Amino acid sequence: MVRPDLAEDAVRNAEPRRGRASGVRRAALILALLLAAVGAIPATRHAVLRALGSALVVADAIEAADVVVISESGGSWEFLAAEIDASDLYQRHQVSQVVVLKATPDPIDLELARRGVKIEDVTISILRQLGVPDGAIVTLEAGEGGTLESTRALASWARARPARVLVIIGAAHARRYRRTLLRVWPAEVPAPRVTYPRRTPFTIDAWWTTRRTLREGLFELEKLAWDSITHPW
Repeated sequence: MVRPDLAEDAVRNAEPRRGRASGVRRAALILALLLAAVGAIPATRHAVLRALGSALVVADAIEAADVVVISESGGSWEFLAAEIDASDLYQRHQVSQVVVLKATPDPIDLELARRGVKIEDVTISILRQLGVPDGAIVTLEAGEGGTLESTRALASWARARPARVLVIIGAAHARRYRRTLLRVWPAEVPAPRVTYPRRTPFTIDAWWTTRRTLREGLFELEKLAWDSITHPW
């Protein structure tokens, strides 16, 4: 006869395995769709590739928010587009602050600063030129700038300063970023919304037609599949 306590332990231990198995099935489905798209007839291939693009991209409704959050551009076209959208939201009085996620200075940055070298922050400069005053710009250090570090930094900031947050992130990265952000978001703060820049070359209907967006899409599909395996929900 099975002891009740052992049976309960078996049930509890089975839950993570079932969740992981579900994640594996979702990842396998993504890969199967991708393989099917390669060999499908043109009409079917377009539909499958479009479905894969839809799995990556998410755009929550842009409603009233207190702050809009972007990452420092580093010259990237999509981050630059996010700066344009953020400034437009500020100019239309839809947000009162623009939060810029910045990577924590590395040893080279610190050494240059020690020697008196001043490097202009491109993102801050662009926001100023687009009409966002310094008083409305908040910089937030986000570790190395990766998804996990930046979402944790933003969640910690929002916990200390409860606000309605809208994040503008790259289109291909939007769904994975939102999944990660929601996992660490404080329950007492309104749930954040995530969207992507209006001016983006990564589109659901044509992401596979250029080398740059194809590479980005394949990379994000792999990352999203792994995220589904490790965090099935």
